[in-house]
Amino acid sequence: IAGRSFSSSGKLLRIARAPHAPEKRQGAAVVAFLEVTQGQEIEHPVRPRFWKRPGFQEVLTFAALMLVYEWLRDLVAPSSTVLPLTHAQSVISAERGLGLLVEPGLQRHVIDIPGGQSLVSWLYTLGHTPGFVVFFVWLWWRHRDQFSFVRTWFWLSHAVAVMVFWWWPLAPPRFSGLGMEDPTEQTLRLGGATSWFQPFRNLYAAMPSLHVGYTVLYAIVITLIGVSSWRFAAWIWPAAMLVVVMATANHYWLDGVGGALTIGAGCSLALLANRVTGAGMRKPWERAA
Repeated sequence: IAGRSFSSSGKLLRIARAPHAPEKRQGAAVVAFLEVTQGQEIEHPVRPRFWKRPGFQEVLTFAALMLVYEWLRDLVAPSSTVLPLTHAQSVISAERGLGLLVEPGLQRHVIDIPGGQSLVSWLYTLGHTPGFVVFFVWLWWRHRDQFSFVRTWFWLSHAVAVMVFWWWPLAPPRFSGLGMEDPTEQTLRLGGATSWFQPFRNLYAAMPSLHVGYTVLYAIVITLIGVSSWRFAAWIWPAAMLVVVMATANHYWLDGVGGALTIGAGCSLALLANRVTGAGMRKPWERAA
C-alpha cells in the first residue's frame, strides 16, 4: 500500500515508501506521515464532456465557418454571365500576351496520358477539403501553440476571397470558349455529390483559386515550423495543385497567383487582428522560448 492515499471521515492518510530501498530494509523504510485535513475531500480530475473539449469545439467552429463561407460565396454570385465572361477574356488576353496561355494544351497532354484525366480529377476533389482536414489535425496535435494564428489566417483569407468573388467574378476556362471540359463532374457525381451541392455552387468564382491558396498556406506553415530538411518538399503540393486546377479547366494559372496573394492578404489581416486584440497568438515563424 506504499505510495497510496486513503481518506476516511475527512482524514487523509498518505503512506510513502522510500524509493529504491533494499528489500530487507523495506519494513524500516516504510515511513508513514499523517496529515489530518478536517473537512477536506480528495479531489479527482474530472474530464469535461466531449462537446466541451477544445478539439470538438474547433471542429464545430470549422464546420460552421465553412457553411458561412459557402453561403457567402453563393450570395455574391453574379446574376448575369456577361461580366464573368468579359473578365475571362481579359485573363485569356493577358496570358496570351505573355505567351503563357497553357491551359488548353495542358489538358490535352493530361488526357493523352493513360489514367491522367482520372488522376487530376481525384486530386482536385481529394486535395481540397480532405487536405485541409489532414493539415489542421496535424497542426492541432503537433503544434497546438501555433494553431490559433494559422486558423485565424486561414479564415481571414476566405474573407478576402469572398470580397474578390463579389468584386471581380470570373468564368473558369471551361466556360470561356477554349474548348476545355471539366472532368471532375464525373468524380463529384459519385454518391450524388453534385445533386445537393450544385445549388450552393458559385460557378463564377474562379479568381482567386483557393485550391492553390490553401496549399500555399500549408507549404509556408510546414516550411516555417518543420525541423526536417524534407519540409521543403511541401512546396510540391501547391505546384501540383496548380497543374491540377488548370488540367481540370477550373482555373487559369493567374487564378493560382491570385490564390497565393489572397493568402498573403489573409496573413496581414491575421497579424493586424492579433495586434489589435492583444491575443498574443504565436506565429509560425516564432520559435519557442
